[in-house]
Amino acid sequence: MPASGHAVEIRAEGIGKTFGSFRALKDLSLTIGRGEFLTLLGPSGSGKTTTLMMLAGFETPTRGRILLEGKAIDALPPWRRDIGMVFQNYALFPHMTVAQNIAFPLEMRKVPRAERDRRVADALALVDLPAHGGRLPRELSGGQQQRVALARAVVFGPSLLLLDEPFGALDRKLREQMQLEVRRLQRRLELTAVFVTHDQEEALILSDRIAVMEAGRLSQLGSPQEIYGRPANRFVADFIGESNLFRARVVADGHAELESGLRIPLPDGAPGPGSDIGLLLRPERPKRAADGNALFDGRIVEIVYLGETVKYRIEDAGGVQLIVRWPYAGREPPLAHGDALRVGWDRDDLHWIPWT
Repeated sequence: MPASGHAVEIRAEGIGKTFGSFRALKDLSLTIGRGEFLTLLGPSGSGKTTTLMMLAGFETPTRGRILLEGKAIDALPPWRRDIGMVFQNYALFPHMTVAQNIAFPLEMRKVPRAERDRRVADALALVDLPAHGGRLPRELSGGQQQRVALARAVVFGPSLLLLDEPFGALDRKLREQMQLEVRRLQRRLELTAVFVTHDQEEALILSDRIAVMEAGRLSQLGSPQEIYGRPANRFVADFIGESNLFRARVVADGHAELESGLRIPLPDGAPGPGSDIGLLLRPERPKRAADGNALFDGRIVEIVYLGETVKYRIEDAGGVQLIVRWPYAGREPPLAHGDALRVGWDRDDLHWIPWT
């Protein structure tokens, strides 16, 4: 097993980054706990990669500071930060064998040959490539090359592991396999890890916490369950997963009214009458309802078969559309286009957000 580092706490205090007149990152503050797997999630241009590059030392903050175990590291070059880095394009040396690629950070640290060979062998075993040390990168598949890059990143026992969209070049099945392997390895080595992705599903699978980035700012920080089930604003609600998101006005007797006139019971804690809010309902929440319990009554206008689930888009008489997604076991045919469908949901299945 490669020499383990010790999990560290890393803290960003009001960091910002400006490129000319463009503010790529605006006053970001967050703390990443020891042994935590934190994901920076957002669309292109949200500031997530800029943040990672500053943690790594490849970019310097224009303002604010970064602290590792309470000590400022802004002036430290990357090679003095004790950080392992995994890139999307693998960044392997094409003229070196797999073993030589993995050994490179050990050579830079003047690790003796015998110890170096032992650590390389352990790292190869750790990523399930024990017999591949003598091969060149071009002789490996994309998934194998990513495993080599991961082995190289952890072989010297870093205290912090940074991963910049490392699975973007892999097909879906291999990407899902690598996600679980990285999570197991991070836990086994007890590393603090920061992961960058624009893939919401990937973030939900991997993370202890997710930092959702928007236009250079931190939009929400929370557990996957919080981010998905209780988004803080319209951006997070719309960006994370599929959602039914409606603008509504709170009226009397604990209801909200959509622009179409449809009235919906509100969850606890909603603001008072007259407030404009957004109502979020995840597609898996609605259930088929009897006449007396129906909250939404319409006809199916779209069907998408997804293997384990079927997604229906329903439209009511007022033109309001609702997406529902239900498990499909294949024992009975799915509903058909044009079928009437009545659905309902519990009041607490809704989540309200400010409409600003």
